[in-house]
Amino acid sequence: MKILARTIAQPAAARALLPWTTVTDDGLIAGEVREREFTQRCLEIANAVDELEGRPVLTFDETSTTVDIAAPVAEVFASLTEPELFERWFGLPLEIEPFAGGRWAILGGGPVGTVVEVVADRRLVLSEDTGVSTWEVSEAEVGTTLSVSMLLRGGPPRPASWCGWLSGINQLRRFHEVPDRCPIWVT
Repeated sequence: MKILARTIAQPAAARALLPWTTVTDDGLIAGEVREREFTQRCLEIANAVDELEGRPVLTFDETSTTVDIAAPVAEVFASLTEPELFERWFGLPLEIEPFAGGRWAILGGGPVGTVVEVVADRRLVLSEDTGVSTWEVSEAEVGTTLSVSMLLRGGPPRPASWCGWLSGINQLRRFHEVPDRCPIWVT
C-alpha cells in the first residue's frame, strides 16, 4: 500500500515557520507523519482481517476507493443515512438531516458538516471540516458497488480524515457480509 501525504512547504521554510514542531526532510510536520503512519496501520489491520477471512482487500489511492459489498443497494445506502445502522458499522453515533442543506455530525469526536446532495439509494455528498466526501452506490453482480472519494479544495485530504472513512468502509462491508461479526475496531 502506498499512501501519499501532502507536503506543506520546503523543509527549511517549514522549519522557519513552525520552529516549535518537527519537520521531516520531505517537508511534513510531525503530526502529518503520525497521521500517515496511523492511516497505514489501520488499513493494514483491516486488510489483514479481510485476507484471513478470504475476502478481497480494500485498495485505494490518496482520494478514492471502490469496493463491492454483497448486499442490496438500498441496504447499503440506508447504512450511510440511517443513524442506528451507521452506528452499528462505524462504531460512533451519527446525527444527520438527509437532505441538501441538512446538518450531519459523527458524535464523539468525528467530523461535522453539511449534506450537499442526496439522491436516494444512489449518491450522498457530505461537506465537512476536512473536505467533501462523495459516496455513490450502484448495482453490481455481487450486490452493490460503493465508490467513495474525498477531496479538499485544491488537493487530497489529510491522512487522518481519509483513514477514518477507509477503515470504516472495511467495517461497512463486514457489517453486510459477515453474520454475527465481531467488530475489528473498539470504540
